[in-house]
Amino acid sequence: MFDINDIFYTLQGEGRWSGTAAVFIRFANCNLRCSFCDTEFLSSRPMSSREILEAVQRYPARHIVLTGGEPLMRDLSQLTAVLKEAGYFLQVETNGMFDEGLEQIDWITVSPKNSRTRIHRAHELKLLLEKGGEPLYDHGIEAEFKYISPLNPGHGGRVGEDSSELFDPEAAAYAAEWVMKHPGYRLSLQLHKLLGIK
Repeated sequence: MFDINDIFYTLQGEGRWSGTAAVFIRFANCNLRCSFCDTEFLSSRPMSSREILEAVQRYPARHIVLTGGEPLMRDLSQLTAVLKEAGYFLQVETNGMFDEGLEQIDWITVSPKNSRTRIHRAHELKLLLEKGGEPLYDHGIEAEFKYISPLNPGHGGRVGEDSSELFDPEAAAYAAEWVMKHPGYRLSLQLHKLLGIK
């Protein structure tokens, strides 16, 4: 059984797959408690791999995003086997501190928060950039795509579907300027927050 916070259908708002219709499987809990986190991930309900598959099959997209919280805190091999057998493309969003169970993952997105990362190669790297500052260090992670994402306000305990209040235009403008000075990176603006969707 897996502790699932939510399963929902929306657009991927960040990185290489931005704008892609995707089913998000949000796992509960995280090994970190970042003050800037914009996600409510503490509530949960237990679900089996088959129940999760049935839930995602309600939607037409074949792209699944495993996110959290921190999805790799638990063994996902049984779940990913079921989802791959059903023909899904699997993307994981992780802080990089766990490296087990990635064999059936098609796309790895790492957003490191400290030096304890165990994943050293990913498809894409997402670094947070605070307005007026420098991005969090990449800790030597190799990735084909490197993104800078502006550090927006944390959720502050709010839970809801409208995420537009969590977008800071000044932080985005600063991130855009930073990327123009560091062209090895791309800007990722969290499309879902611009659109005010989940």
